[in-house]
Amino acid sequence: MQKNKLKLTLKNNEPVFGVGATFPLDLPTMRVLANCGIDWLFVDMEHGSGDISQLQDVAQILNLLGLTGVVRVPNLAYEWVARSLDTGLRSVMVPRVERREQAELAVQWAKHPPVGVRGMGSHAQFDFTWLPAAEGVEVSNRETMVVLQIETVEGVENVEAIASVPGIDVLFIGPLDLSISLGRPGDVASDESHRLLERICQVARAHERAVGIVCAVEQVRFYYDMGIRMFSIGSVLTLLQAQVQAVEAEFRHQLV
Repeated sequence: MQKNKLKLTLKNNEPVFGVGATFPLDLPTMRVLANCGIDWLFVDMEHGSGDISQLQDVAQILNLLGLTGVVRVPNLAYEWVARSLDTGLRSVMVPRVERREQAELAVQWAKHPPVGVRGMGSHAQFDFTWLPAAEGVEVSNRETMVVLQIETVEGVENVEAIASVPGIDVLFIGPLDLSISLGRPGDVASDESHRLLERICQVARAHERAVGIVCAVEQVRFYYDMGIRMFSIGSVLTLLQAQVQAVEAEFRHQLV
């Protein structure tokens, strides 16, 4: 089982750059992304159309490419958390976490006993090699990264209780959904929104958790200074759209 480089980098308080993607996700796209030097790929199954069999293929390709995949499951359910990690991915993100009880379940379902209750039985989990059970449990629990999304006002109100749950690695902010929860859809730069983000970062520091966010590249410095280290900058589709639009605009300009 490969080491979780993303988890280690964040523990060292270093920034990581990721890009979002939904299914279908093919081999050429993943190879291009790996060659671009990104640190992680945000594999979105909450808003995407993929299933576990597709995720299994993506996980194996990412592992062969040496690119860390973080899968956002559709919801907090044992079968999603455990089976997503059984594909060979080592990092799972759970959306819409608002209460301590949800955080506890996420850790329990991502980790093997005695930390959690997750079962063991996937060869893909250990890169199709064999490990003694005791070693497999220790390695898996050490390398698995648990990411919880805080994206509502209720989640922020309970962030102290959520962050205090042992086994959590990252509090990941969903700024758009947070702005909707505030009653200001799309206003991710409001003073009220920034106060909530600062609260999350303050609590995360106190509990030695990393903080992540989805943002535009122009916002990175601001959020970095706030203490955020895990960045998802757009998605494969939005970056492709932006690049094509820029080229198209320059094409028209050249012919004026």
